[in-house]
Amino acid sequence: MARYSVAAAAAKATVAATDKAMWNLKAGAAKSLAVYEVGLFLESGTAAAIGFALLRMLAVGTGAITSDAPTAEDPALGAASAVLEKSWATTDPTVTGNALRRGTTPATIGTGYIWVFPAPGLIVPAGGGLVIAHTAAATTANLRCYLAFDEN
Repeated sequence: MARYSVAAAAAKATVAATDKAMWNLKAGAAKSLAVYEVGLFLESGTAAAIGFALLRMLAVGTGAITSDAPTAEDPALGAASAVLEKSWATTDPTVTGNALRRGTTPATIGTGYIWVFPAPGLIVPAGGGLVIAHTAAATTANLRCYLAFDEN
């Protein structure tokens, strides 16, 4: 297995919307992912708690999409086919089903979550995605995330 990590290159401001996609770890067309760690942190002050959720992608976002590229944890490996999508010009990815994880942080800079998934990891099928969403409609703040995964 090829092990990769990706961290958001910059903090991202939330938008006042419920279950708003912030990032989408999008698997390549031919390789599934086994996610073993997700970290999400609050980087700015806010007046209220911040809610997060991990959800499976139903449909990809549209328009011009910007993304961050994962880095191989073994320098001898090639580039990953997965990307961490961070913005969509027209529509955000849509999600399906119940949240795989959900949590809320206090309104304190530096708080967040590290969710760990034991072997075999949280599976994202080829062509699928794992969306990190902001869940509090009335709260805005700057967030940052990272994900570590195997590409099969």
